[in-house]
Amino acid sequence: MKIRMLVIGICALALAACAPDAPDAHLTQQPDVTSVKSTSTTTHQTTPINEKQAAPSEAENSKAPQIPSTSTSLGELGESSTNKVIAPYRGTPAQPTLLLQPRLALKVDNAPTALPQEGLQQADIVFEELVEGGLTRFLAIFHSEVPEFVGPIRSGRSSDIPLLMPFDGALFGWSGSNRAFRRLLDTVAIQDVGVYENPAQYWRNSDRVSPSNLWARSTHLLQQAEIEQTPIEPLWPFEEPLEEPLDPSLKVGGVQVNWGSAEVSFIWADDSQGWKRFQNGKEHLAVTSGGDESQITAENVVIQFTKYVLTEEVDGNGVRIPLAQLSEGSGAAWILKNGSITEGRWNKPNITVHTQFLDKAGELIPMAPGATWVLLVPRDSATIINADG
Repeated sequence: MKIRMLVIGICALALAACAPDAPDAHLTQQPDVTSVKSTSTTTHQTTPINEKQAAPSEAENSKAPQIPSTSTSLGELGESSTNKVIAPYRGTPAQPTLLLQPRLALKVDNAPTALPQEGLQQADIVFEELVEGGLTRFLAIFHSEVPEFVGPIRSGRSSDIPLLMPFDGALFGWSGSNRAFRRLLDTVAIQDVGVYENPAQYWRNSDRVSPSNLWARSTHLLQQAEIEQTPIEPLWPFEEPLEEPLDPSLKVGGVQVNWGSAEVSFIWADDSQGWKRFQNGKEHLAVTSGGDESQITAENVVIQFTKYVLTEEVDGNGVRIPLAQLSEGSGAAWILKNGSITEGRWNKPNITVHTQFLDKAGELIPMAPGATWVLLVPRDSATIINADG
């Protein structure tokens, strides 16, 4: 009953919390979604957000959580052998200390003016969601590896709440929103390290145009995290690396998604054993810590077909803001891994737990070790690309 009342209360707040941004420097196209009435290079040239507040000192940055030195079992979901440890969100070998390290969720812009993003390719998990004008925005989860800088950072959306809530105790960095969203964020057991709370850890990149010019000092944000009290569990099981070649009849070339104003595809690449991301017909690049640009690649791509409704809140361009129906429910899902596709379903019992991805027999679908991108795709907007092109 408490969970049910919590879900009802949060959903009511969510419809009032879709926050308008400053106008983006591009034209927008409205997505086809249901309408609903709302209830309410390495060197950076930067401008600090708040010069009076000093960044953490080197001594502060050197502090590390005191954690047990013994190996910790990950339980039934991740690793069957208790004498091995895997990164809970990536499924790759890891040191036991990683299980108690803080997690950082950052809201990353994906408007045309935001390209190329920095640090995005180092995220363990990236959720891509529809925002106003048929564009998308990312909620990137960093744990196994946290880049020094990430950007551009943008504002939160009510669709983020069901995604954030299960990451109990994680840090959340974002650029802003309206008061309703801030009140809604207070109901989530995450640590707010956004620009309002930590202005010294964000700056305006003079190489970019506003509003896609806000960068975060990611590693500095982590210094404010409390020690994790319990080991982090995986979101999903991970499979062992394939020992034999995949049956050619099971292969697919990739997947294509039309978001409205953005067209995205992930194409399988045998050389990298991953899905390479393209956006609007071009390689989707991200800036690395060395200042180079590399194409974003994921080992797993999940297409989670999601219902969106249009609220009556509008952004700075006067375009209505969509809201994803993610608090609870189920629907169709495609899981792409190892050059193949598994058709299944997603299921989220309530807002406090992570979404499960199940096969036709109702069993959890294991992911391939590596990064996972979850695309919260509007219905009937994704198509499979055949392996033969």
